[in-house]
Amino acid sequence: MNKKVIFGISLLLIAIFAIGSASAFDFDLMLGGSGNETVTIDGIDFNIPAGFSEDPNHETVNKTNEQSGITYVTNGKLYEKGDTIVTMLVADYGKHKVTDEIAESVGGDAKTINNVNGYLAHKGKFSVFNYAKNDKLVVISTNDESVIGDFIME
Repeated sequence: MNKKVIFGISLLLIAIFAIGSASAFDFDLMLGGSGNETVTIDGIDFNIPAGFSEDPNHETVNKTNEQSGITYVTNGKLYEKGDTIVTMLVADYGKHKVTDEIAESVGGDAKTINNVNGYLAHKGKFSVFNYAKNDKLVVISTNDESVIGDFIME
């Protein structure tokens, strides 16, 4: 695969690590909400466990990026529960289809979480799980590795 694509994906992961933390209160649970919900980001479904609240200040909507001549579009959301932060990001590289080999080149150790094969890396206080799905790169980043599987839907 093109080294420019790999470099661009790597820069995308670095941007994810820059997300700061904030705390939030979950009014849904207090009001007797149903708990888990499904959120779709650029055609990829994610499970949002009970107690996690979206921080709309950290939503990414159709952000066009360019790196080394390759244009890609990112969409993402940030959820938090107490001190736990989880970001989900989907990157669409257009005609440059993301494959398992590309996800592997982004880095991390091969790992299967909720029957999804991907790559888990640790960057400072964050754990990052990335995988290819529907020709896109899916990245889940969190400061609590134990919750990654709670967000993944097959």
